[in-house]
Formats: sequence, structure tokens, C-alpha cells
Amino acid sequence: MRRFRDGEIDDLIRNTIIWIAVVAWLALNYMLQTPAGGPYTDAVRHAFAVVLAIVVPVVSAIVIAAWVGALRKH
Repeated sequence: MRRFRDGEIDDLIRNTIIWIAVVAWLALNYMLQTPAGGPYTDAVRHAFAVVLAIVVPVVSAIVIAAWVGALRKH
């Protein structure tokens, strides 16, 4: 059975904390943004929300899969 280097789990922990901070920062800034000034800014804000609705769950699933794989091997 292959043992993890100490750095592999540490890297996974660091990347998870960074991902949580990025999601929290994006959510906070999205909630505190100024209201849309017109149709263009409203469309850009909506497009950004759609991209976040796709990217955040996908990357979160990758992080969860990495944790499951790491814990099974550990």
C-alpha cells in the first residue's frame, strides 16, 4: 500500500481552504455589488451568475473527489 507524502495531504488541505475562500469572496462581492445601470450591465451580471452556477459546483465536485480518493488511499 502506497503511503502519502506529508505534503500531498497538506497540498489538498491548502487547496481546499483556498477554494472555500474564493467561493466566499465571490459570493460576498456578488451580494455587495452595485445595482445594474442598464441592459448591458444587467446582462453581464446575469452571465457571470450563470458561469458561477456552473463552475462552482464542478470545481467543488473535483475537490470532493480528490478528498475521497486521498482518504481511501490513506
